[in-house]
Amino acid sequence: MAFAFGRDRRLRKHSEFVRAQHAGRRVGTRHFTLLVAAQAQAGGPSRLGLVVARKVGNAVCRNRVKRLCRECFRLWPGLVPAGVDLIVIARPGAAELKLADVQAEWSSVERLLRKRAAEALAQGTRAHHAGGTESDPL
Repeated sequence: MAFAFGRDRRLRKHSEFVRAQHAGRRVGTRHFTLLVAAQAQAGGPSRLGLVVARKVGNAVCRNRVKRLCRECFRLWPGLVPAGVDLIVIARPGAAELKLADVQAEWSSVERLLRKRAAEALAQGTRAHHAGGTESDPL
């Protein structure tokens, strides 16, 4: 099992974030909002995008939160299935967490996260087969 976290596992473009935020399904925890969305081109590995605003803390705190989230995602390859983008939005207070705290918080909503991922994949498949619009009735 590879624990690599290369460029193919990250959301990097603004358009990818916007698409995922509009089409994504939300799961909330105390310190994070997790958005799950199907990828535009299905079949790729699951990807992670991070949003850590200045409300969380100074640059050192924000970078630490990002490192913790990346590490949690990297160590947990089955958190979301392939073909899914996961955007993590950090809330104030996330800077005080340790890796074990992040893992515990995410594991508390793991079932709901997988359910939202399945919904997003199903919706993405429906939109793709229906001609690309989500408002088409099936």
